[in-house]
Amino acid sequence: MAMIGVLGGMGPMATADLFVKMIENTKAQTDQEHLSILIYNNPHIPSRIDAILHGAPSPEAELVRSAKLLERSGANFIVIPCNTAHFWFAAVQKAVTIPVLHIIDTVAEHLLQAQKYEAQEIMLFATEATIRTGLYQQRLSQKGLAFLTPQPEEQWLISQAIAEVKSGHINGSPCLERLREMMACYSRSGVKAFIAGCTEIPLLFAKVQGDFKTVDPTLLLAQRAVQLARKLERKEQERAVCIRV
Repeated sequence: MAMIGVLGGMGPMATADLFVKMIENTKAQTDQEHLSILIYNNPHIPSRIDAILHGAPSPEAELVRSAKLLERSGANFIVIPCNTAHFWFAAVQKAVTIPVLHIIDTVAEHLLQAQKYEAQEIMLFATEATIRTGLYQQRLSQKGLAFLTPQPEEQWLISQAIAEVKSGHINGSPCLERLREMMACYSRSGVKAFIAGCTEIPLLFAKVQGDFKTVDPTLLLAQRAVQLARKLERKEQERAVCIRV
């Protein structure tokens, strides 16, 4: 039986969002037809943002320890519901023998399949650390994809909104209306879609009123994880048949 390993806790609500989206994208009629998912919700991973922007302690060692724990516990592959944590992706992947799916690669694949956005028609909302390190820029530029990023004063608003989600304050957040106004302004200027490049942002987008096209990396990662798990299960079933024959 295939098992998905979730390296979570960055933050817990984003981890729960990925779990829900994996369930919602699994075809199943009974409990027994759902996938095995092992979630390590580790809230003790040091701040990725503080490490990048302010030289605070690196989360690398705790990310690696968490990945190894998931591997030892039987996970066939790992997903990480945190975009900024992918700054340490290479170290995590090197530390384990099982695959670690890259959340930004899933976005690149989705945009390439869509083939409907020009460089000035899509915008990235993410943490300041994700934007400064160029995680999306590097990964997407390799695929010939480009996008807009917010101005500094707009980035401050996005960072505040992300912090409110992490603290559990989404409903009634004063950031929601300001975020809606910013998205409406960019939509009028020609932006057709907004990438939720932080796993807290899909939770914000769900509360923002307006007809905005969004790209949800958490959803794309959930769908990819489910597809891979089902593929692994089919291979196990085929091997079992061969052995019986």
